[in-house]
Amino acid sequence: MSMLERIKRKQFDGFKDFVQSLEITTGVARQQIFTAGILEDPLYMSWIIKNLKTFEDFMNLPSGEIDAVLSHQRQMIGVFVKCFWGEAPEKITSLETLTPKFMSEIKDELSYLASVTPAEKEGAKNYMIKTTRKLMNDEFINGFRWSLPPMEVFYPPSLKNGLNEILFESGIVAAKGTIEAGKRVGLWQHYYDNGSLLAFGDYYNGLKVGEWTFNFPNGKTKGQGKYLADEKQGLWKEWDRSGELHEVVYSLGARV
Repeated sequence: MSMLERIKRKQFDGFKDFVQSLEITTGVARQQIFTAGILEDPLYMSWIIKNLKTFEDFMNLPSGEIDAVLSHQRQMIGVFVKCFWGEAPEKITSLETLTPKFMSEIKDELSYLASVTPAEKEGAKNYMIKTTRKLMNDEFINGFRWSLPPMEVFYPPSLKNGLNEILFESGIVAAKGTIEAGKRVGLWQHYYDNGSLLAFGDYYNGLKVGEWTFNFPNGKTKGQGKYLADEKQGLWKEWDRSGELHEVVYSLGARV
């Protein structure tokens, strides 16, 4: 059973748990989960992405709800301040209108901080999101409300033998390719919801094999390399958004 099949069996509870786990997962692990999920079921993942929240979403909450989160635990002010370490002074000043109730405590905490690593800053932002989710689920605040998919998203129709197209809710093609004996075979093409090509490569018996190419939404190449039975294998060329090339060696899906 695939990753998404296990999650979809739990319906809305599994959906919410998956969203919240992705919100606090970062780096390579998050990217691998996204890639696997989008290729497996792009419609389900489009609903996941629609519900994902970031620290910027937290900062866009009404002032009263931000105050409610900061009041939740004694350490929340300290966590919140770490999110702004190294930011421009004017960004700190802007907090005076957003959360005047706690501004003196925020300034005190900032004066105590000697340094914050990028990992600590990222962890602090994730903790703010996690705490906000908890307060929303417990109905203490209204922010971060769910936009849940219709039930049929959990039980998509089985693909028939022959050429198939999987569609996003908008009607744009999400993926197309051939099914044999209920499994993907041959060349498949996967798309972003804006219609641009996300990835293409071959399947054998439902598993990714051979040479695959992944693109950014703007069409530029993101990664190229080979799969063996659904796992990245050998040398992969991977580009970041600035166009810088990185060569990475994988052994059964894991970076070496």
